[in-house]
Amino acid sequence: MEKPVKRLNRIRNTSVKGSKHRESPRTPGSLENFLYPLSVFVFALILYGNTFSHSYALDDDIVSRKNVFVSQGFKGIPMLFAKGFLYGFNQHNDQSYRPVSLFTMAVEVGIWGENPKTHHFFNVFFYALACMLFFFLLRRLFQQYPAIISLIIVLLFTAHPVHTEAVANFKSRDEVLNLLFLMGLMLVLFRFTDTRKKRYLAAGLACFFLALLTKEQAITFLLLIPLVMWFFTDTGWKRILAITIPFVCVAAIYALIRWSVLDVVTFGEKITVVNNALAAATSSADRFATVMLIMGRYVLLLVFPHPLSYDYSFNQIPIASLANGWVILTILAFAAGGIYAVGRFRAKDIHSFGIIFFIITMLVVSNLFILIGSTLGERFLLIPSVAFCLSLVFLAARITRTDLHTVTLQKLTLFTGILGMILLLYTVKTITRNGDWKDNLTLFEADITSAPNSTRAQASLGYTYLTLSQAAEDNAAKQSFYDKSKACFEKSLKIYPENTYALKNYGYLEIRSGKIPEANDLYLKAFRLDPLDQEVLNNLSAIAIQREQYDSAIIFMTKLTTINPGNASLLSDLGVVFQRNGMNDKAIEYQKKSLSVDPSRMATYDNLIGVYTNLGDTADARYYQEQKVQNAR
Repeated sequence: MEKPVKRLNRIRNTSVKGSKHRESPRTPGSLENFLYPLSVFVFALILYGNTFSHSYALDDDIVSRKNVFVSQGFKGIPMLFAKGFLYGFNQHNDQSYRPVSLFTMAVEVGIWGENPKTHHFFNVFFYALACMLFFFLLRRLFQQYPAIISLIIVLLFTAHPVHTEAVANFKSRDEVLNLLFLMGLMLVLFRFTDTRKKRYLAAGLACFFLALLTKEQAITFLLLIPLVMWFFTDTGWKRILAITIPFVCVAAIYALIRWSVLDVVTFGEKITVVNNALAAATSSADRFATVMLIMGRYVLLLVFPHPLSYDYSFNQIPIASLANGWVILTILAFAAGGIYAVGRFRAKDIHSFGIIFFIITMLVVSNLFILIGSTLGERFLLIPSVAFCLSLVFLAARITRTDLHTVTLQKLTLFTGILGMILLLYTVKTITRNGDWKDNLTLFEADITSAPNSTRAQASLGYTYLTLSQAAEDNAAKQSFYDKSKACFEKSLKIYPENTYALKNYGYLEIRSGKIPEANDLYLKAFRLDPLDQEVLNNLSAIAIQREQYDSAIIFMTKLTTINPGNASLLSDLGVVFQRNGMNDKAIEYQKKSLSVDPSRMATYDNLIGVYTNLGDTADARYYQEQKVQNAR
């Protein structure tokens, strides 16, 4: 009988080698290989089944009912491929080109109509399918172990609570589909290395191309392909490079398409502190230190996924320096992990693979090289958590001195007991966390406790209370929501006084409450921060008109006309303000500008007729009366 140490070394040294695997004790056509993947699929559906009845939450609606192309169903599909990811929502053709995830939602709208329940169902369906493919992939990777090992890994992955944002929030379908395409890519790639049949390589290239069209993060697959082939096959580096080259060519084709479609291939707008707290870093050293702190937070979320939050923006994770103790500890931990990964690379150690896999899949979203539109996002951990779940099972085997070849469902051991308990905790946490994603109110109220220092979280909850205050018919309820909304906006602005979103909505809240001077002060602060914000300019001009401060109204409305020179209604309204201010020549000028934009606008004719009538110019008044009649026909 071998000593425990010998057994552990055997597990460690042979766990990921490819062609030297001994055959699984169960044949590919056995009952286990049918029931296990089916159970994974059903488990995922049940686990997230309580999201099927959910409404829109967070940014779900920007990829569905507020996206004009998706809401058109089949009719809007061509434009999804012709424009950027959010063009159908905000008409900004920049930053992202992700037509595939929007395509799936447009198809759903085309068949079933716009319904969040449909989108939620298919988000879970795609996730369940990806988890099932993950099981098949693991059976290929770990042929020397019984199928129960692959099942344990996949169940832990499926139930990991950090996935709830990606699955329960269907705006993150791009993350789920990326996972699905990665699993499909790896499966057919192994079929290609086993059979050398080119149709499998073609299928792999198709999966990779679809993944790129789903989310740019798929570019990291170019590094994952050689990594997986090195660790799980006996293919030499020359052969691995030869197989990888076609994928590089596909990436180049995708880059050309993306470049030709988008007006700006990066963010068209400056990253703000509200979007990404790292924008507040005053030096590259502080930025690097905070990035490392955030990376450590990612690892902690994998190890202990509680509490969870949809938002980690300013100032939930404050800017740190290199002298910060947690930063130093995180850097040392990553350095130790890197040394271990490099040292055990040639031995094809599973933990070496896991560390490298995690780093590769986090590269794009780490904020290390370029700032993205998020400080930290739990959805970004969907694919990296593959590495964690692999390492977790093998680490548990090492700690409990378990020979993975002998693990069975029938025999309860310390190894299966520990992982079973973790799985149970994951399951309970995921199901309860799903409930938080029901709608905005439920989510924002739940997460304000986990992200109390986030200016955006406070402002988002404040806006939700604002809408509820508007909708409330009972005066007591209206006042209660008003008080809650005001408290949230004040907290948001205390955290970050330059949060224009909070300033604008707080200002609108005060308008609704009849507190015009307070509202005006809030809008003026927002105006000084962003002089081109149309909502701010519009409300400032409305307040100025209400207070008969026409000089101020003219200033704000003139700025609006420079932003929207083709807005006939705005030009005519500015003409009315000039008239009220006694500036009749300007009033006539802007009414005529309005007609040049829209000759059929009856209200503009009425305004012109009114100006000329007041001036006693009956001839011009009669002329525009005739023009009005002609254009009304």
